Amino acid sequence: MNLRTSLTAVVLMVLSAGLIFHFFQSRLTGPLFGFSLHPEVLSILEASLDDQRWLATQDPDNEPVYRQRFGTTETLVHRLQILEHSRDDIEHRYQLILLVVFASTALLVIGGVVGRQTRYETRLGRLQTALADLADGRSDIEVGERRNDTIGRIATMIERTSQVMARDRRRLAALKNLSAWQESARRHAHEIRTPLTGARLELTRLDSLLSGEDLSCSDEVRETTRSVLQELERLGRFTQEFTSFARVPRPDLELQDLASLVEDLVSTFETAWPNLTLRFERPAERHEAVLDRDMVRRVLVNLCDNSSLALGDTDGTVTLTLDATPESVLLDVADNGPGVDDSVRSRLFEPYTTTRSIGEGMGLGLAICKKILLDHDGDLELLDTTEGATFRLTFNRRPPEDVS
Repeated sequence: MNLRTSLTAVVLMVLSAGLIFHFFQSRLTGPLFGFSLHPEVLSILEASLDDQRWLATQDPDNEPVYRQRFGTTETLVHRLQILEHSRDDIEHRYQLILLVVFASTALLVIGGVVGRQTRYETRLGRLQTALADLADGRSDIEVGERRNDTIGRIATMIERTSQVMARDRRRLAALKNLSAWQESARRHAHEIRTPLTGARLELTRLDSLLSGEDLSCSDEVRETTRSVLQELERLGRFTQEFTSFARVPRPDLELQDLASLVEDLVSTFETAWPNLTLRFERPAERHEAVLDRDMVRRVLVNLCDNSSLALGDTDGTVTLTLDATPESVLLDVADNGPGVDDSVRSRLFEPYTTTRSIGEGMGLGLAICKKILLDHDGDLELLDTTEGATFRLTFNRRPPEDVS
């Protein structure tokens, strides 16, 4: 309803109230004055004065009483005469007062309606701007409406929608980036594997031939051959890492108790890392989430392995904590190690990002973990902490087809 419609409704209300006011004023005020100033009333009062004079002459003992009554009645007669004389003026003043009260009330009502409608239009304008921003793809929309009315609820829905769109946009961008890296890794692995296999076979054959020869340089040649074979084996492991990254399988999602998975992990791997102590306090309630048990276990093992490597020769602790929101289950994996260097935080989940020495890893572990969580329709994030490193795994509480 726009401002013109509201003003029209107010004007009709004012006119209706004015007609009602006129009706009651003409029907009530006039008869009341007419009743009090009726000629018979004055005649009766004047007759009462004559009777009191006569009674005073007939009953001298009660003359003071009759005089008092006479004075009271005479005063009443005088007031009625004054009232009759001022009747028109009183009626006009009475009507003027009512009119002022009525007009003031009407103005207050009109002002309230206009102000309310103006605020309403302003709030609608903010909604319109927010919807336009949402259509343009903005993901940081803050409407600023917190009232629990229709507009406030719509504003909340717009903000939540923008947050979901932002999350999905980040997820799709990360998936697109990782898919490009996967394709690159697949091509590299394919191109490297064939000549690598041929070179390894030839060197193995050469080593076998040299073992049967009695040459003065055979020991040195054999040692060199074995060294080359070792380097080829290392290159083969790197190629296998390429292949693993390029072939991350799709998760087989099922509704499972995440607390049970974490508890089994801690029990199974409690001695896997000599410098790590795994801690997990199982919550009283179940935390069911949609996940692939084996793939999530792979992610957790990778995170714990990274914590162990970061701690080096020192002992540390990895604490696993479960929490939940209405839509998601959150698993935090926190260690008390040196944390993540600021120089790599922004690209930590990109392939080939690593702080290890050359030859100790390809930097694909966290990229694989990120891909696994994204394929779960969840996420893997590095939280801002003052000590150590804390990774948050986010899972859905319902299968994707049931998420509304």
